[in-house]
Amino acid sequence: MGKAYEKEYELHYYDVDKNLKANMSMIINILSDIGTKQSEELGSGMEDLVESNMTWVFYNYHVKIFRNPTYKEKLTVKTEPVGFKKFYALRNYEIKDSNGNVIVTANAIFLLINLEKRRMMRIPKEQYEVYGVESDIKEEFKIPRLEAITKYKYEDTFKVRYSDIDSNQHVNNTKYVDWAIETLPEEIVNNYTLDEIKVTFEKECKYGETVRVLTDVREEEEAIVTIHKIETLDNKELTRLIACWKKI
Repeated sequence: MGKAYEKEYELHYYDVDKNLKANMSMIINILSDIGTKQSEELGSGMEDLVESNMTWVFYNYHVKIFRNPTYKEKLTVKTEPVGFKKFYALRNYEIKDSNGNVIVTANAIFLLINLEKRRMMRIPKEQYEVYGVESDIKEEFKIPRLEAITKYKYEDTFKVRYSDIDSNQHVNNTKYVDWAIETLPEEIVNNYTLDEIKVTFEKECKYGETVRVLTDVREEEEAIVTIHKIETLDNKELTRLIACWKKI
């Protein structure tokens, strides 16, 4: 394990949905923020990375919500680098409420990208030192492979807007979650709560492009699983996403 980092957050009105709860996209934003904050405090923030012609991007993440935090709630968020493996970095997250109860857990895999070539690059030694990682992970490292969609019940298209773009000049990772949810019928969104999500990003998406979201839905015991593929109009796969919804 590398250097752990912890930060306090308070949920404001603009952080919550119509039910005054932080939804999955907001949770992912908090997780993204704390990782960025740690990097900045360790002297390897976004501006420092850009000067070295590189940046970290999400490749895969898995988030589990045991209880959605609510408006005005104070949270303690912790993150810790698990380790590196050549091109990949692993990071764990945990969110606790004011009583010390763990209400969210997550893990993520990042790629280090060469900004000029727009390709992944081997993690330099300096990054190991920054995060307190001594060496590559010794045990076998398997990249999660998400289920591929074979059929779909719902389909929609979305055009990438200026507001969808992040500092890396591609679509912010939470937008893919929002697009996937938008394809679902109101019956699911209004009567179920999204409490687990797995996402893998295969290719980046930029301003002005139009994406197609294909969605399948299957029922399980007291839950619904939704499977999504996000692709370009010429069928290049951008993202795979699997979500688990529990009845409210």
